[in-house]
Amino acid sequence: MTTPFPLRPIAAGAIVSTVVLTGFTAPAHAQERPLLVERATVLPAGEAAVFGHLAYEIGREAGGGPDPDAPGGAKYDNARVGPFGARFGLGDRVEVGGYLTANINDEDDDGAPDNSGLEGLTVYGKIAANDYIAVTTGLTVAGSNDVGPYPNDGLDFFVNVPMQRPLGVGLLYGELGYTVQDNDIGGTFLNYGIGYAVPMNEQLSLNAELVGEESNTFARNGNTMSLVLGGNFQPDRNMDVAPYVSLGLYDAAPSLALGASFELRM
Repeated sequence: MTTPFPLRPIAAGAIVSTVVLTGFTAPAHAQERPLLVERATVLPAGEAAVFGHLAYEIGREAGGGPDPDAPGGAKYDNARVGPFGARFGLGDRVEVGGYLTANINDEDDDGAPDNSGLEGLTVYGKIAANDYIAVTTGLTVAGSNDVGPYPNDGLDFFVNVPMQRPLGVGLLYGELGYTVQDNDIGGTFLNYGIGYAVPMNEQLSLNAELVGEESNTFARNGNTMSLVLGGNFQPDRNMDVAPYVSLGLYDAAPSLALGASFELRM
C-alpha cells in the first residue's frame, strides 16, 4: 500500500520556499538559529565544530511492523542520545560532517518498540547557494532495524533543503527533506519544518517551530507534527546551548518531549 503524500508538509514547505525566495535584501541574522530544523548556513573554510543532542520523548505511537495493514497505535517512550558528531568547513560555502545517534525504546503497549541500539552512523555534505538556502545530502548506515523512531536496515539516503531569511525583528526559517529507506522498515518518507526566532539580547533568542514527518509503518503510526518551543543561548560567541520542549499535535508524534542541544565551534 502506497502512503499518499501529506498535504500539510508540502504546504508548509511551499510557504517557506515562497517567503525565502521572494527577497534577499537583508543579511542573515548571526545570533538566531533553529532548534530542530536544520540551519541554512555552513561553517567558514577551515573552521570546525562539535555538537550533541539529548532528548526524552513520551507517548510516541508506532505502527504494527513492516506490514502496512497491521494494527498500529501502540505507544512507547524514547530516549534519544545524539546526534553527537562534528562538522567542518571545507571551502567557499561547503561543509561536511558526521554523527552517531542511539535510541532507548520503552514500550507502554504490547507490540510497541522496546529495544535499544544505534539509529546509525551518518555522513553528509552540504552546499549553501547563499546565506538563505542550502542543500544537504547524506547516508546513514550501521543502525538497528527494530529501534524507533528512525530504524535503519542497510543504507538510507537523504536530501534536505534548509532555508532562512530575516523577517521583521527576527529570522524566518524552514526545511523540506526526503529520506529513501527500505520498505521493510517503513519506506521512504518526507520531513518538513518551519520556525521563527526572535532575539532577546546579544546572547539569547527565543524560537517557535512546527516540525513533522510522513508516516512510517514501523515507528510512526501516521504523519507527525509537533510544536517546538525553546531558545538559543550563547554563553560565548563560539558556543550555543539550545533547550526546548515539544508538544505533539498529531497522535503519532510524541505527546511531550524535552531536549537540548549544544555546539562548540573551533
